[in-house]
Amino acid sequence: MSAPVVHTAHPTRGPAVEAVYATGTVEPMQYAQTGSKISGRIVEVRVKEGDKVAKGDVLAATDSTEDASNVRDMTAKLVLAKADAARAARLRRARDISIAAYDQALSALNSAQGLLDAAAARLDDHLIRAPIAGTVLRSELQIKVGDMVQQQQTLFIIGDPSALQIDAQVDEEDIPKVRIGQQALIRADAFAGQALKGTVSELTPYGDPVSRTYRVHLALPADTPLRSGMTTEINIVVRQDDNALLVPVTALSGGSVWIVANGHAHQRKIVLGAVGQEKAEVISGISAEDEVVTDPPSGLVEGARVRARSGG
Repeated sequence: MSAPVVHTAHPTRGPAVEAVYATGTVEPMQYAQTGSKISGRIVEVRVKEGDKVAKGDVLAATDSTEDASNVRDMTAKLVLAKADAARAARLRRARDISIAAYDQALSALNSAQGLLDAAAARLDDHLIRAPIAGTVLRSELQIKVGDMVQQQQTLFIIGDPSALQIDAQVDEEDIPKVRIGQQALIRADAFAGQALKGTVSELTPYGDPVSRTYRVHLALPADTPLRSGMTTEINIVVRQDDNALLVPVTALSGGSVWIVANGHAHQRKIVLGAVGQEKAEVISGISAEDEVVTDPPSGLVEGARVRARSGG
């Protein structure tokens, strides 16, 4: 029975890139969310998406009728308390009232001032203000006059749309390979066929034990076409060798390859590096002079006689 024919080829030299896969969302490097401090009905909306605002600018307001009335009442009571305190001061100078009575008038004045301050703060809570300077990137609910909003509900996102980054999630088993400064290739559905660039800028030290991922921030160049809110797929380049030893992916048999020497097949354990769609990097286990079986047949056993046909 003649020996079976196997196709062989020598390993080649070429570039190999090992990358860590991640997914992420484009976001401003600086942004803040804001909403109403209290529940209520919207009575005014002063901004729209795209508007520039300064820190502290009023973005919208909720109905403050009741609290405005309370401020007016507390203001009137403060006016009376001030008049009573002034009268008590005159009487005390004339020794017509006791020290205790004078102190009581001052205490009433301080109490009235405190109540007014509290009422004014409550009234101010009806104003939804910009927490930072920037651009109104998003109105979360497209709120309009008459809408009901809840306490601490996010209503606006303010930030700088010109300085962007990607908030990415990397699997915990891959995070030890990721370093600040590594380059990344980014793909987004909006730019099909384009490999955009980014750089690892920050690694969070504590992972999410539920999703078993770590957050990684990628800085984007100023001319990136990506926009806030876009989802992306990312390959972070963790190692690159421009002169790697490569074999066809079809030659792999788990963690080994088959070679032919003196007409016999021999299995060689290898250490794999980067694996692409067509080629795989071999870090150790074989040399460039070995004749590698490019598509080992099933049932091939150690030491079996074979006929090598190069170029397969």
